[in-house]
Amino acid sequence: MSLALSTALWAESPEKKGLDVINRSTAEAHIGFLADDDLEGREAGFRGGRIAGDYIVANLKSLGIDPVGDSYYHPFEAYHLERQKRGARWQVHPDSVAAIKQTGVFQKLSLNNILGKIEGKNPNEIVIVGAHYDHLGIDPMLDGDQIYNGADDNASGVSAVLQIARAFLARNRSEPLYSLSGTVRRKGFSDRKPSFSLFQR
Repeated sequence: MSLALSTALWAESPEKKGLDVINRSTAEAHIGFLADDDLEGREAGFRGGRIAGDYIVANLKSLGIDPVGDSYYHPFEAYHLERQKRGARWQVHPDSVAAIKQTGVFQKLSLNNILGKIEGKNPNEIVIVGAHYDHLGIDPMLDGDQIYNGADDNASGVSAVLQIARAFLARNRSEPLYSLSGTVRRKGFSDRKPSFSLFQR
C-alpha cells in the first residue's frame, strides 16, 4: 500500500513533471541547429553568432518565457587593440575600453547577452542557469573542414539551458529562474563573457 502510494505521489510530483519534458530528441534538435555548418561556427559578432542568438530568443518566446526588462537582447560592446598587438584581449570594462580608444586604432564588436525569466512564487530565492552560445567561427587557413561547429562547446550547454527552462515551466517551481546566454566566451575576454541565461523569480 505504502509503495503504491509513494509511486502515485511521485507520478504527480513537480520533479516528475519536470523530468518528463526533458528528452533526447529535443536536445539533439537544438544542438543540430546551433552546430550546423550554416551557422559558420557561431563566432561572436558575426552572422552565425547573431543567428544563434535569434534562435535562442525564438525558443524562449515559444516557451512563453518573458524577457528580463524590455528585451531579451542586452547589448554591449567589446574592444580590442589592433591585430599586431600580440597578447591583447577583448575588453569591456570602461577603463580598459577608454585606454584602447586612446590608441586611435582598435577593433570593436557589437554583441548581445540574452536574458529570460520565469516568475516564481518565492521572491527571496533565485535560480540562475546560463551558457555561452558563441564558438570559434571559421579558419580559412585550415585544409579540409574549416568550420569549428562547437557541438560540445557550447551548443550542448545552450540545449541544456533550454531543456531546464522547459522543466521549470512544467514543475512550477517556487524559486525564480533566470537564464543567461552570452556570445563571447571564445573571444578571450578579460572582464565579461556574454551568455544566454534564464531567470525564474
